[in-house]
Amino acid sequence: MSEHRQRHWIEQGCIVAAVFIATLIGVLSYFFDRSRRVELAPGGQIDLLTGDLNDRWSVFGALSASEVRIKQAEDGIVEVDILANTPSWSDEISGVNQKVGLFSRGWYEFVGEFQAKANDSEGTGAQFEIHSGRWRFIAKANSHSEGAWQKIDVYLRPADSYPGAEVSCRFWGANGDRTGRALFRNMRFIKIAGVPPPTAIEFDLQRKERARLGGLAHLHNSSLGSAGAAVLFLATFVGICWWMLE
Repeated sequence: MSEHRQRHWIEQGCIVAAVFIATLIGVLSYFFDRSRRVELAPGGQIDLLTGDLNDRWSVFGALSASEVRIKQAEDGIVEVDILANTPSWSDEISGVNQKVGLFSRGWYEFVGEFQAKANDSEGTGAQFEIHSGRWRFIAKANSHSEGAWQKIDVYLRPADSYPGAEVSCRFWGANGDRTGRALFRNMRFIKIAGVPPPTAIEFDLQRKERARLGGLAHLHNSSLGSAGAAVLFLATFVGICWWMLE
């Protein structure tokens, strides 16, 4: 009788412990997911050209932070200047980038204007890129329209597995050219209600991911996915305890 009662209490203890751990995992997952959503401003926009630009923008490739100057100019324009130490800097894909979190599900519009120093005959130029997961949008600087702004206006719905985007500007040079220059203005992500206009350039990354992964796609990188993991852990833990007590 004593042995039976002891087993009963052990079973109850295992179940309580499993429920507690699963609940803790779910709560922590919720608050972690919530904490990442602060990227989206109260007005539903993420302005890429405000705040501490040297903190928000990073350099990549063969460039170091000391070789790139990012500063605010007049009329909300941001200037990016490359002053490379060696002529071989453009042998590697190099430039500046910024990553943003788009954790509120739905459609986003990216708008912005871009121009850069470019000369096709000399082999110098730049291109502006927006990418999220496997998708990439590219706007190459036009060497025949120096001083003209290129307007970018695209819509994307991020995939559940990658709820974010990265914008970057890649530079290249030739013949020992150690410099590069680009100008940005009015660059931001805007959370929209509903769907993009019929004539808009749009990329539904969520739909593509769900088509590729099937019914499991909605579990990726979401609170529901964490809850599913917690339930699986709970069932496994209770099963092991039950087997040990047999």
